[in-house]
Amino acid sequence: MADASRHCIAAFDLKGKLISKFGRRGTAPGEFNFPTHLATDLEGRLYVTDSMNGRVQVFDATGQFQAQIGSLGDTPGHFGRPKGVAVDTAGHVYVVDASFDTLQIFDRTGALLLSLGGSGAGPGEFWMPAGIAIDRDNRIYVADAYNGRVQVFQYVGRE
Repeated sequence: MADASRHCIAAFDLKGKLISKFGRRGTAPGEFNFPTHLATDLEGRLYVTDSMNGRVQVFDATGQFQAQIGSLGDTPGHFGRPKGVAVDTAGHVYVVDASFDTLQIFDRTGALLLSLGGSGAGPGEFWMPAGIAIDRDNRIYVADAYNGRVQVFQYVGRE
């Protein structure tokens, strides 16, 4: 779980016993400033939205820092307030940004593939997206909080 108030990530067993935790407040790799959402890929990597640092951090299964996706900024490939992360079966990383009402898609290396959305209430527009999930058929569900809806998209590209 992402513990935003303690600026760390914690893992628990099925009985609720703490197994491990890592991270602390800061801006260096492996440090957090209000982590909010988690996702894993098929290889077991953990993706963490480091919301107030404007990035997604990637860790291996043991909690060792591997990479960073994005940074604070206001152009595609950057974030204002990332509020959700998900990974599809091809390894593409999807991040919703509540500040800019966008959904950005990155490849496994963190290179920006596509930025879509913008402020509004029409199809493909968002008003404070607050989360994202992807099912096994690569349908993408975006919680469009202030519009009071979930928008559903379908990945149609090749792996």
